[in-house]
Amino acid sequence: VLHRQASVNVLLLAAAALCQSSSSSFNAALAFSHQHVVTVRPSQNAFDRRLEILPRSNNIITPINYSRRKSLALASSSDDTETTDTSSSSSTLKQDIYNVATLIGAQALLVPIAVFIAQFSNLPNIGLGSQFQIGSVAIVDGLRWTLPLFGVAGLLRIVEPYSNALKDVTKATQRSVLSVLGSTRRPFFALLVSCILGAVAGIGEEWLFRGVFQQLLTDKFGSSSISLAVSGLVFGLLHAVTPVYALLAGAASVFFGYLYNISHNLAVPMITHAVYDVFALMWAHWSVTGLEQEERDAILLNYQGAPVLSTNTYKEGHLNVSDDDDEDDSPKVYNS
Repeated sequence: VLHRQASVNVLLLAAAALCQSSSSSFNAALAFSHQHVVTVRPSQNAFDRRLEILPRSNNIITPINYSRRKSLALASSSDDTETTDTSSSSSTLKQDIYNVATLIGAQALLVPIAVFIAQFSNLPNIGLGSQFQIGSVAIVDGLRWTLPLFGVAGLLRIVEPYSNALKDVTKATQRSVLSVLGSTRRPFFALLVSCILGAVAGIGEEWLFRGVFQQLLTDKFGSSSISLAVSGLVFGLLHAVTPVYALLAGAASVFFGYLYNISHNLAVPMITHAVYDVFALMWAHWSVTGLEQEERDAILLNYQGAPVLSTNTYKEGHLNVSDDDDEDDSPKVYNS
């Protein structure tokens, strides 16, 4: 009994530390997103320098000569911009892959944590439960129970225009998707990443919070209702991006815990959780990449507490390279 009580405390500390680590990784990813969505264009100084080195006719700038030189300068700038865009696109994809790998790695840490605590607490089948089985019945039940989740999501979508709190939840989700999957619509890349993230989150979170944490709470209090409430509260707090986001995450946790209680098979909530996450990520990616560039910039820049671009590069909703006199035209980043 003492071992299991200690396990609850260890679990809370480990989950909090992992949440902090994931938050740091997310902020790093978000910082990069602020930089790679910047519109690349030559500064006025760069344009002037190009203008100076172009050939002159008897050192006299007539309107015609000036116009021709200006066109040549702009053409030269355009060529450089296209080259920069190509290299930037390649580096952006590499950074997106790095962000995804980091997030998957952080989520995957939930599995060894769950196994360690389960073994320490002598839980059956390393926390998966004695009746754990992935079969046709579990798959069908897991898919069937996604329908209520999609129904609630659709209802919230209808109510969202009338609720600023729900709009904040959507923006928080879009912000995360932009930071992880990037601002370019890449259906196959997004589907692959969504499937991996959905599977890792579904397995890891259900294993840790339902198979281990909820079971320990049930053993401690002797009540499945108390364990559902406490695990839902902790799960919601660890997902407290916004107050309503935390509330919805807590409600989802209670729902997944209920599925575990009635099925006695952890595979059912794992499948439900994973499938819902895949569709939710794909929908968020598809919708946010369909927005105008200015709207995507605003979603990233309005984030409180994460690195944002300096005010010199953000004017009236547009991300631009600063026209200051210094040689470095790259965007400046600071922590708000």
